[in-house]
Amino acid sequence: MIVDSHCHIHFKEFRKDLDEVLARAAAGGVGAMLAVGIDPGDCGRALEAARLRPGIYVSLGIHPQNGGKYARSDVHRLSELVCPQVVAVGETGFDLYRTPQSEPEQKDLFLAHIELARDLGLPLVLHDRDAHEQTVRVLDETGAWGLGGVFHCFSGDADLARRVTEKGFFVSIPGVVTYRNAQKLQEVVRLTPLEHLLVETDAPYLSPEPHRGRRNEPLHVTRVVEEIARIKGMDRGAVARATTDNFSRLFLRGGPVSCMACV
Repeated sequence: MIVDSHCHIHFKEFRKDLDEVLARAAAGGVGAMLAVGIDPGDCGRALEAARLRPGIYVSLGIHPQNGGKYARSDVHRLSELVCPQVVAVGETGFDLYRTPQSEPEQKDLFLAHIELARDLGLPLVLHDRDAHEQTVRVLDETGAWGLGGVFHCFSGDADLARRVTEKGFFVSIPGVVTYRNAQKLQEVVRLTPLEHLLVETDAPYLSPEPHRGRRNEPLHVTRVVEEIARIKGMDRGAVARATTDNFSRLFLRGGPVSCMACV
């Protein structure tokens, strides 16, 4: 089994063929996935999909690019959506690439997500774009490392990966790792122990080679697993099993992963 640790399967790009997309994923060995919310409405749609289809888990959050559009109270109100399919809080953090002007508001939302994660006893899904030091500083200042979590779509270097994994967090590897110019991310994979890695698509974005430029979908997480296996000189199945176990440890407290292929 392979688990896609981060996707946006409920986006408009999948509304016409979601069942077909999930069937292709299951046939290709993808047993489960985490659908990550970016605003309250988005979280609701993710939960609708999860309730109808075993193997989909949900993270509740308001994306940092929405800083200034939502208040801390909107983050805390997400607790009203908690159900068995909800396993994490986020994505949250900073995006100083697309929305640097709202950094103070992004920080405010980040702090609210940390409070919500503490209240619910759930790990964090972090968005960190052009904001490595800011993200680490907030985790340091709030003592939030103990919540556990993952740096989604990891974009730092091997030193940052070492720093965050030593604190107990995971780093999630997207399809970018298959690109020829992704030497920094490939070095992260090479140097980071497998027990700290997750794999993701960020679907419908960041399609791996040879699908680059087209819509990404959960099935393509298998290419990420293959590339990690190549970089580490390991068996593909061993990487799939390890990253699935990591997903279980982080999001399911070590429990079994509900499997789409069992539907």
